[in-house]
Amino acid sequence: MNSIRRDIRSFDFILLILVISLSAFGVLMIGSATGLGNSNVSPVFINQLIFMATGIGILFVCAFVNYEFISKFFIPIYIINIVLLVIVLFMPDQRGVARWIGIDIGGFEFGIQPSEFTKIFMIIFLAKLIDKYKENINNILVVGLVLVSTAVPVALIFLQPSLSASTVTIVIMLTLLYCAKISYKYVVVSTLIILPAILFFYIDLHAENPILLGDLLEPWQRERIWSFLYPDAGETWQNDRALEALSSGLLTGRGLFNNQIFIPEFTNDFLFSVIGAEFGFIGSIIVMAVVLIITLRCFVIANRSEVFLGRLIAIGVGTTIAFQAFTNIAVNAFLLPNTGINFPFISSGGSSMWVFMAMIGLVLNVGMTREYSMFENMGSSYINEK
Repeated sequence: MNSIRRDIRSFDFILLILVISLSAFGVLMIGSATGLGNSNVSPVFINQLIFMATGIGILFVCAFVNYEFISKFFIPIYIINIVLLVIVLFMPDQRGVARWIGIDIGGFEFGIQPSEFTKIFMIIFLAKLIDKYKENINNILVVGLVLVSTAVPVALIFLQPSLSASTVTIVIMLTLLYCAKISYKYVVVSTLIILPAILFFYIDLHAENPILLGDLLEPWQRERIWSFLYPDAGETWQNDRALEALSSGLLTGRGLFNNQIFIPEFTNDFLFSVIGAEFGFIGSIIVMAVVLIITLRCFVIANRSEVFLGRLIAIGVGTTIAFQAFTNIAVNAFLLPNTGINFPFISSGGSSMWVFMAMIGLVLNVGMTREYSMFENMGSSYINEK
C-alpha cells in the first residue's frame, strides 16, 4: 500500500526565483513603457506591482495546500468556471468585447477576466477527469466526455470573442490527452477532419461572401488574418510598429527607459517589443531563455512525479506557459497574426498574473509530493529505532 507525503526538501527554489524575477522584470518594463523614467508612476504600473505581490501569496497557498485535495472539487471548479464565463457575456462591452467582470474592493477597482481563470480551472478539471478514467482513456465515451466538457468553455470564450484564449484551452486538452497515451486512431481521425477544415476556412476567407467566417469571426478578426496573409493589402500598422520597436534595439538595446517608438497595447500584447527596443537581441534572448528554463523545470517535475494526477497538472502548466510565450513572441515578430495573447508573468493584467502564479504554485506542490510504500515507511522506522 502506498501513501502520499510532501517532502519540503524537494521544493524547487530555482523555479520560484526565476518566476519572481521574471515577474519583477515585467513590472519594471511596464513602468518603463508608461514613463517611469520620467517620474510618471502610472496606475498600470502600481496595479501590476500589487498583482505581483498578491500573486506571490497565491503561489505559496497553491504550493502548500495539497493539490490532490483541491482536485477533489474538480466538478465544482468546472461549474464555477462555466458560471463566470456566462456572467461575463452579460457585462457591458469594452471595445467590442465582453471579457471582464468589474470588482470594487475598498475603492480599489479592477476587473477579473474569466477566460484567464479558465486555463488553471481546466488544467485541474481535465487532469482529474483523465486521471479518474485513465484505465479507460481510449473508450469512446471517455474521449467524448473530455471533448464535450472542453467544448463548452471554449464556445463561451469564443463568444466574448477571444479566439486566443479558446485556442489555449484546446491546446491544454490535446496535451493532456496525448500524455494520457490516447490511441493514435483518434489522432489520425482528428487529422483527417482538421486538414480539410483548414482548407475550407482558407477558401472561405477569400470568398466574397464568406459562409462560415462571416458568422464565426468578427470583422476585425478576419482583418487580422487577412493582414497577416497579405501584408501589402491589409492593415498592419500595429504589427509594423511592434516589429520596428523590436528590431530598433539591435544587439544590446537602447537602454532602460529609452524606447522612443510608440507601440499599441505596449503594456500587454506588445510588451516584448519594448524589451527588444530597450535590451536588444541579447536581452530578448535572455527573457526567452528564462521562460524556456521555467517550462523545462515544469516538465522535469512532471517527469519525476510518481502521481499521475500531479504529472498531468505539471505538464498542463508547462505547456500553457510555453505556448503563450511562443505565440506572443511570434506575434511581436509578425510571424503570426495578432492574437491578443499575453506574455506569461510579464504582460500587464491581474487575472493573468494570479493565474500563472497559482499554476507555478501547483507545480511546486507536485514537485514536493511523492509516494511512499508501506515497506519504505517500515524501513525508515526501523532505522530510526536503531
